[in-house]
Amino acid sequence: MFDIVTREQAVILRSLGEALIVIQQQTGITPRHIRNLYNEAQTRGWDPGTPLTLKHVKDKARSGRPKKVTAVVEQAVVDAVIKDRYGREKTTAQLALEFNISADSVLRILHKECLVSSVGR
Repeated sequence: MFDIVTREQAVILRSLGEALIVIQQQTGITPRHIRNLYNEAQTRGWDPGTPLTLKHVKDKARSGRPKKVTAVVEQAVVDAVIKDRYGREKTTAQLALEFNISADSVLRILHKECLVSSVGR
């Protein structure tokens, strides 16, 4: 939500004894979030008075659905389309079957690479 520098600034100001409301006015981070950042930095091994490093304030890894369409798959779809005229004649459904992704995903890839117009399907 906030960039690393802003989070570092909030943690440092908090360690110097600055009031939470003043830190909020300067950084835009809520007092609760400032306390959480400060506590998390200490949990990760930071002691006030020592240099604050990236590992103390970086985002935690987040869980989520893994992407089915990776960069490798995207490149393979693009290569299949631009390889020869037969690739350009394939429908999105045919390409989807070939790469085990949805036709909408194929269309999204082709739009992103400017290989299909936005008129019609």
